[in-house]
Amino acid sequence: MASQPLSPEVVFQAPNAKAGQDYRGSLREVAGNGRVLQFKETGLPENLALTLSEEGELQGLPGVAGDHLITFQWSIDGVQWHGGQCVLLVNPDPRSLWQINEPASDAIYPKQHSATQALNAGGLKMAAASRRGRSHEHAGLFRDDDFYVQHDAASGWSVLLVADGAGSAVHSRWGAKLAVETAGEHLLAALKGDLGAGINHALQGWDADPESISGQIGQQFYALFYDAAVLAVDAIEQAAISQQSEARDYATTLLAAAVKREGGQLFLATFWIGDGAIAAYGPRGKVRLMGQPDSGEFAGQTRFLDRAALASDRFAQRVKIGRYSDISAVVLMSDGISDPKFETDKGLASGDKWDALWDEIAPCLAADQPEQSLLDWMGFFIPGHHDDRSMALIWA
Repeated sequence: MASQPLSPEVVFQAPNAKAGQDYRGSLREVAGNGRVLQFKETGLPENLALTLSEEGELQGLPGVAGDHLITFQWSIDGVQWHGGQCVLLVNPDPRSLWQINEPASDAIYPKQHSATQALNAGGLKMAAASRRGRSHEHAGLFRDDDFYVQHDAASGWSVLLVADGAGSAVHSRWGAKLAVETAGEHLLAALKGDLGAGINHALQGWDADPESISGQIGQQFYALFYDAAVLAVDAIEQAAISQQSEARDYATTLLAAAVKREGGQLFLATFWIGDGAIAAYGPRGKVRLMGQPDSGEFAGQTRFLDRAALASDRFAQRVKIGRYSDISAVVLMSDGISDPKFETDKGLASGDKWDALWDEIAPCLAADQPEQSLLDWMGFFIPGHHDDRSMALIWA
């Protein structure tokens, strides 16, 4: 029997779809009484790649966003058929809305959009990666994050630093670069020299008098990190003077770690100002945070490296040391990773969440080029989290 004209009193709806994602939704009679209907497909746009079942279920992988008119026939008894239609709204894939734009060609302090590095550190491995976030890609801005990783084979010391330039500070990308390079080079030079030799000697006597030795080494690293921070602030202030700018225009966080394997033990000393995270992870289910992220009154606020931070009574609290026999890795990351992966300070202290993160990055670390695999992994998409992302780590 030929289909009858569209019944104006019968209106159909279907759940919204999202472009590029599997879809399954049933046609629903608006203001219907729950009666069971049969359907026949008569007009499905080809670019939707959908099928319509006899029971009225639409299924497939819609590829094009927009409002799409779907026409069909429907029947109560399978004998008398009526023309029907509905509009299927296909929302765009959020990823497709992000643009990739280049910064102005004449901008000062040009910077690569990504960076990677990998090193062998004696019996340990080191890798670091940093990439421009989608928000900076979309706005045509440079990457604000930076890192520094080095290992000295003669002394056995490794240093890892990560910095996150403030998004509101016009030259923060250079502040982050100056901070990690200036502080990192000072740390490495000191640990390669007499100071490092003295700490190495003290570490050998740790088990005989752990309280005294840990106190002695803690004081030495307090002084070392303080000197490194002073030099970093000096470098930032000199850069500001050269541009007739303000030091706050170079605002940056700074995370730093010095690591050395001594027998079956792994010693680390850390300094942490700002958000992000430094942690000794492992064994599975266990994490030791080497401090706490700084946060402000409003979302996105944090503390930055400056003269006020150097003079603060809290500076000593930012320095931590530890000696462990069972950790899997020492990890430093900017908040572009810690925020989406841990969400809260409580989450950051969760062994389960660290296990989940480790499960994600472990295949990267096992790859032939772990630094590149880590960079690729950093392209993960989580709505609302599009900041620059950086990570530096050392593992067995």
